Amino acid sequence: MEKEWQPVATVPAQVELELSIYDKSEYHALAFPCEVDDAGWRGVRSNRLIPVKPTHWRLWDEKAGRH
Repeated sequence: MEKEWQPVATVPAQVELELSIYDKSEYHALAFPCEVDDAGWRGVRSNRLIPVKPTHWRLWDEKAGRH
């Protein structure tokens, strides 16, 4: 399992991911799992497209308490 942040250029499709975004001069991890498909980034639980431009990713890990 990828525990370290990976560049967004290497993102796997249709896998639950934790995303990092750059906003207001700071990096932030999103508090919910996301996945990417041909339409764009989606929240896994809501299945809705989300308007984000992530910089990094790592696999979502429920057991690690990432939320």
